[in-house]
Amino acid sequence: MDPRESVLDPRESDPPSHPQHGNHSRSTTHCPTPHGSLASGRPAIGSRHGELQHQVIGLWKALFRKIIGPKPEADHVANTHERIPAMSASAPRMTAPPEVYQQRRAALGRNINRPTVFLAGFARSRNYIGAELPFRAGSAYLYFGGIPIEGAAWVIQPGCDGQAGCTLLRPPSGFDDAVWMGEAVADDVLARVAGVPISGIKDLDQIGAILSDRVAGGFVPPCLRATEWANACGLDAPTPEEYAAVADLRLVKDEHEIAAMRVAADIGVLAHRAAIEAAGVGCTEADVAAAHRAVLIQHQSHPSFTPIVTVHGEILHCLEFPNTLEKGKLLLIDAGAEEPTGYASDITRTIPVGGEYSDVQRGLYNVVLHAQEQAVAACKPGARFRDIHDLAARCTCEGLVEVGLLKGDPEALWERRAHTLFFTHGLGHLMGLDVHDMEDYGDVAGYAPGRTRREGFGDKYLRLDRDLQPGYVVTIEPGFYVVPVIWRNEAMVAPFADCVNRGLVDELLKSEFGGIRIEDDVLVTADGMESLTVALPKDADAIEAMTGAGVL
Repeated sequence: MDPRESVLDPRESDPPSHPQHGNHSRSTTHCPTPHGSLASGRPAIGSRHGELQHQVIGLWKALFRKIIGPKPEADHVANTHERIPAMSASAPRMTAPPEVYQQRRAALGRNINRPTVFLAGFARSRNYIGAELPFRAGSAYLYFGGIPIEGAAWVIQPGCDGQAGCTLLRPPSGFDDAVWMGEAVADDVLARVAGVPISGIKDLDQIGAILSDRVAGGFVPPCLRATEWANACGLDAPTPEEYAAVADLRLVKDEHEIAAMRVAADIGVLAHRAAIEAAGVGCTEADVAAAHRAVLIQHQSHPSFTPIVTVHGEILHCLEFPNTLEKGKLLLIDAGAEEPTGYASDITRTIPVGGEYSDVQRGLYNVVLHAQEQAVAACKPGARFRDIHDLAARCTCEGLVEVGLLKGDPEALWERRAHTLFFTHGLGHLMGLDVHDMEDYGDVAGYAPGRTRREGFGDKYLRLDRDLQPGYVVTIEPGFYVVPVIWRNEAMVAPFADCVNRGLVDELLKSEFGGIRIEDDVLVTADGMESLTVALPKDADAIEAMTGAGVL
């Protein structure tokens, strides 16, 4: 995945302060109540084909309707909070057995001092409320055994045992919901897969009674309707300690999570192979992206992020696919799979359009490859990730001296940070239920207590500075880029005039060289590491052999 940190990245949310929902006083009447068929977050039939009901039934019910959609004039079943029996509905697919979710909730209960609410969130609307993007439940909600239901929430109490003190709140489902979206999963099925007694499944409007007069912390997906609902319920933003309590559990992946990530990696490898093989001269970037996406669909999976498929690899966030592939260009493919229960993979390969690297391209490709292989091999328990980033940077300096792009002693060049002119980002990031796992917690997950980001260009984008432990899954993704805007910034490049071969840089700029990145997903094991994406070759000869060479 694109290794640059950017506040403009829609895949990342705000740091832990979460100004969208803050400290609110709350009583049992301060929470919006789902009403009939509207609780799913989708408009019912009457709101599509009939007049809207304008009567407001209480302030917070009105607010809830504002959040999730209008109430229809004629809703034949809407005024009941009873769920339609759905014994025929299939059980939701879960990553782990129920006892694992019980253990996770119990572990969290030992480390929190107030009720904590985890929201599933809602599907985002494209332009009007009925035209929705695919729904994806909040990751923390899923981690503790949440079933992907729009508008649902976990309430986990301090001192819970994983069952008692844990309540799964789900919106009531009405007749219109069943017509439009199918029948809801029955409560006994929800209870069984989540690992709570059936008494632990309640209507969402019971949250006020469950919390009583206590203020709770709320983990809220970056979704406007979810944020408004959290505000109306008086949920407080999580404290740093609450973020840390959740992060400490999610950092180390258990056997069930690792199994899911193996599936995501295998699907990602298959999709990447298809994309590389589709990358013939005369194709478009869109053709390559489509080949990747087709494999995901075949495996009932989704992209783990918006794929980057571009001949402008120097643009780290190039998310469009307009260009035709010309012989001799480099094509960077950074894409991943999210397997059906939510776990991610993230792979990057850089291939030669036409099936053959030029001598310059191959030389620089091998600089990145050597740095990547050394960094992968250095992943082991106890290794500090920042040191592995520095190892990759040193390797980059050595390689760039060998190919004549830098001049001088590689160690001295590394100390001066000369590599950041070409290797402009951090080495990698955590992975799990999110492709950038828990980055919505700010640096609480990525940085160990007492550690902070460096301030210099390139180095400040390092997303991870922890000592690796067995069960961590990280990406290793060094790169080399020729970025025009950098070389037009005299203040940035002038201090390195004595050690940069500016003539060669200008030749690369004139040829629109682009960029190279190589990325694999690495599991830290008890005695070393395992690459989950090793099945996808990265040797230059192997990449050339895979790359589509024909004209479409």
